[in-house]
Amino acid sequence: MPDEFLHGVASGDPLADGVVLWTRVTTDADSLPVRWRMATDPELGEIVAEGDAHAEAERDHCVHVDVDGLRPGSVYYYGFTAGGAQSPVARTRTLPAGDVQRLRFAMCSCAKFNAGRFNAYARIAERKDLDFLLHLGDYVYEASQTPPASQTPSPDIGRPFDPPGECRTLAEYRTRYAQYRLDPDVQALHHALPMIATVDDHELADGAWADGSTEHHPGEHGPWAQRRADAFRARWEWLPARMPDPADPTRVFRSVSVGSLADLFLLDVRSRRDEPVLGPEMSAPERSMMGTEQREWLFEALGDSTADWRFVATPSILTRTWVDGAGEPLRTALLKLKLMDEDGTGPDEDQWDGYPAERADLLDVLEPLEDVVVLSSDIHVCVAAEVRSDFETAAVEFTSPSLTSQNLDDKLGVEPRADVITDAEQAFVEALDHVHWTEFSGHGYVVVDVDEARARAEWWLVDGLGGHDSGERRAAAFEVPSGAPRLRPGLG
Repeated sequence: MPDEFLHGVASGDPLADGVVLWTRVTTDADSLPVRWRMATDPELGEIVAEGDAHAEAERDHCVHVDVDGLRPGSVYYYGFTAGGAQSPVARTRTLPAGDVQRLRFAMCSCAKFNAGRFNAYARIAERKDLDFLLHLGDYVYEASQTPPASQTPSPDIGRPFDPPGECRTLAEYRTRYAQYRLDPDVQALHHALPMIATVDDHELADGAWADGSTEHHPGEHGPWAQRRADAFRARWEWLPARMPDPADPTRVFRSVSVGSLADLFLLDVRSRRDEPVLGPEMSAPERSMMGTEQREWLFEALGDSTADWRFVATPSILTRTWVDGAGEPLRTALLKLKLMDEDGTGPDEDQWDGYPAERADLLDVLEPLEDVVVLSSDIHVCVAAEVRSDFETAAVEFTSPSLTSQNLDDKLGVEPRADVITDAEQAFVEALDHVHWTEFSGHGYVVVDVDEARARAEWWLVDGLGGHDSGERRAAAFEVPSGAPRLRPGLG
């Protein structure tokens, strides 16, 4: 078999002076020398850094290069060669430094391969005005092509999962990542800009928590600790990422600073949390969504931050989403979207709503701080909201829709803007006065634009998922001015 770069190249975890470069070589060799080059031009003529690495079978022939000594806020191009093969040449950029005037990035989540084409990735890749992509998790789905009754089956669009069963072993997780990285829209995304990513449950298993998941049965599937370790290993192999702590492969939470303008705090609210539960135990003060180590880190880091803006990136939505006594069609919508518990009498245990004591502690930390924006996802719908505690607004929240994963219209089997959808959206906003806007049926991404005076979010939704469709629309724009945590419509 000839050596080939079938899975493209990628970059991630940019700093002001560095970035991680990634590729994978398809080869039969146990170890293959790989040459990398970085330049200021697409022809790789003006070389600024170069070196050698190895594609090792032990790491699934994935290659990571952590390049330093680069200029802040600068565009670079890079590529790899191995065994006579040449990789694609891709573009990346470093973060700005010092007195940063503006930051602009996209955020997204929930990329279910067999649910639709990744048209949103293609639209993000076409933009030339972004510093990076913030991926809030579910970069891959571990799910089976024929899922259990607790999961929504995907439409038959000719994109079956590989492997067809649920991923539980290292080989199966690796195969699933490889399938994703062969997708042309995934490659276009990674060839266009660097990615900063956190983790959600589907990189591990549906409903994951520290000691298990709702779909993992040890007697049938083996020890959870081994599956969790294999899932994290495959993730680190296949993502263009820098381990926050090489001694702890399960640590994903970390912070990223963008000069004086912004600090970004990336959370892992799945792999370290206590088991989701219903009933009175849900409100126990010791229950944690983050785990002790992450919680102590976050609270201290938020207090120490001196940036103009603080962004808390959490896969699970922070603001309250359940509605007590909801009538139809809102009640059905909240049940289908897993925003209330199965009997409709309380919050869903899987969201921040299900960890009320720790959420209250977090809001106590956020309230005295100025200019805090929460960035969230996972629930497959768009939300623009204020995060309130005892009627005090502690932050604003921008929630991105899914890239492809099923939302309300998919789950109800109706047209995207059917009356039952729009009626439920209106009822949701009317029932929760801290929610300014929502859409329950769109797929796409959010562009976040920040300067010293305001933070702005634009929700961009693609026209379809069944084929390669180039259409998109801006569904909404909201912003928050510096010094006043109140959302207002974004004009222009």
